[in-house]
Parts: sequence; structure tokens; C-alpha cells
Amino acid sequence: MKSVVPACSSTVVIPSTREWVPRSFNDFIRELQHLEEQYNTKDRLLVFRGHRKREWLLDSTFVRSCKVVLFGLNEHDRFSKRLVESVNLHLALLNLFLFKFGILTTPAADLYEHETSDGIDPWYEYMKRIQQHPDEGQDGPFILKGTNILDWTKSSDVALYFANDKRAGDGAINICDATATGKTLQVVSVESILDKMHEEGNAGKALGVPLMFHPGRQIKHQRANNQQAIYFAQMDLRVDLEIIWREQEKLLENETIILKLVLPSGTESQVNEYLSGKSITADFLFPSS
Repeated sequence: MKSVVPACSSTVVIPSTREWVPRSFNDFIRELQHLEEQYNTKDRLLVFRGHRKREWLLDSTFVRSCKVVLFGLNEHDRFSKRLVESVNLHLALLNLFLFKFGILTTPAADLYEHETSDGIDPWYEYMKRIQQHPDEGQDGPFILKGTNILDWTKSSDVALYFANDKRAGDGAINICDATATGKTLQVVSVESILDKMHEEGNAGKALGVPLMFHPGRQIKHQRANNQQAIYFAQMDLRVDLEIIWREQEKLLENETIILKLVLPSGTESQVNEYLSGKSITADFLFPSS
């Protein structure tokens, strides 16, 4: 997003947190529509992620689980600077992740059959299923739950639903210009990516910026389709996506990759009415299939 500024003069911009704070729900919708009109074009793609708490980080479920189980942190706390700069933390998180995916758990045989017959990526489908159905037990017995991928959506309405669901206080929609992240679309198999993480990560090399996962061939999944899901993989497990993208922005000219549009507290009923008018409901977003 080049030279991005709010549409409403009353919207407060907080540069340190890259937050826009509209004064009302109507202003929130105006800002959202303004961003989509300006930056969701034929040569750019905006993707959205809703959080019911404004302060939540762009961390994967696996990383949040590590923070709680291994470090006694709140799942939305950041690691201290000392820990982030530690090679040992990098190796510990990486190898716990690789121990889970490849040793303790692997895709089921039917997914490999789909790979042969339909050309799908079994590891991608396996991780997508864990993201979409975390309560089905496919995550395995490991105490550290989840994957390193974060659910995003091409629909701002879907993101707004998740930002408002069970909300009490300020929520937020994180807005990412996926085009500005550069060539980050996954082009090789997830298994190859896991191998590269093992090889380069354990050699002390940086694992790079988040990868976007949206293969052309996928198993039809109604829930993911209705949610217009796209996934970003958190490659460096020590830092959340916002931190990585902010560092990436420093290398770009007047370009914003990520910003946060705050959903004002006290607007829950207005949001529900707005979404109901667009048929964005729990039944639509969470079909049984």
C-alpha cells in the first residue's frame, strides 16, 4: 500500500503500532472500503485477519502454544529481546516444530493418494485441515498444538466476523498487502519447505519472510471456500509476522505491508446487523462439511 492515509480526518493514526482508530463503526467501514478501493486492484491483493482483541499478535497457534506451555507466558506476549536474539531459542522452537511435523505426525495415506491422482500437496492439506478443524484430533498427541500457518481471508467481511465474534472491547482487522511482501507465494511442496527449514535452520541461517500458501490444486473444502481462506506460514518462530513485515518495509520505498484497523468497542450489535445483512453468519462460515 503506497502512501496510505485514512479517508476520515477524525481517524487517529498511531505510528508506533501502525494502528488506525476510527471514531465509530460507520467510520470503520468507510476506512475499510477506502483501503479496498485503493489497494485491492488487478495488480494488488489485500488479505485480512480479524482479532477480537486489538492487542493480539500475528503469531501462529504453534508459537502461542510454545509460549504458554514452555515459557509460562501469555500466548500474546512477545519473547524478550534477549530470547529473540538467542540462537538456542531459534533451534529449540524449530526442532520442536520439525519433531512434531515429520516424526510424531504425518499426513494420512489418503492424502498421498490424492497427491498421485489429483496433484495436491498432502502436507498442505494436512495442515489446512488442522487449522480448519482443530477439535477433530488430527493434531496428534503432542502437547504443543497447532501449525505454523495463520488463517487469512480475501474477504474483509469474513475478517470482520472473526474480529467481532465473542468480542468485549476493541477488536481489530489486520490488513496485509500480499503483493508488497514480494515473491512469497509457495511454489514448492510443503515437504520440501520442511526439509529446507531443517537444513538451513539448523545451520543457523535465517528462514526468511512469511510464505503465502494458496495452491492452485486443493481438495475442495467448503469451510475454507466460504471463508475465502489464504494462509501465511510463520517461518521464523521467534517473532510474529508484524515484526517481520515491518523490517521488510524498511527496504521498500514508501510502502506499507501491514496495518491494523481498530474496531471500536461498543459496536458489537452494529457489526452483527451489518454482517447479517450480508449473510455472513456462523452457519455460512462453519458448514459441517
